Amino acid sequence: MGTVISLSDWRRERLERDPAERLERAVEALDHVLGTLSVRRLSQPDIERELLAITGAVSIGLVDEAVDRAERLRERLLQRARKGS
Repeated sequence: MGTVISLSDWRRERLERDPAERLERAVEALDHVLGTLSVRRLSQPDIERELLAITGAVSIGLVDEAVDRAERLRERLLQRARKGS
């Protein structure tokens, strides 16, 4: 008798283990949120600083750090949007 495998569980576990996949998902989600912002808001120093930090982390191989930063920035931007500021 075979084993039943949940494809959604398998995919989630695979994505959680693969830093490159996590980074891709985090950047896609962040890009979606950034696409909703005006140019004025995109040029705010805190956003620019975080985007540079994400890029720097990727360039020196700190993928997990880049993922964490991208996810945190996305959450901050979503919170700001909910508050209307």
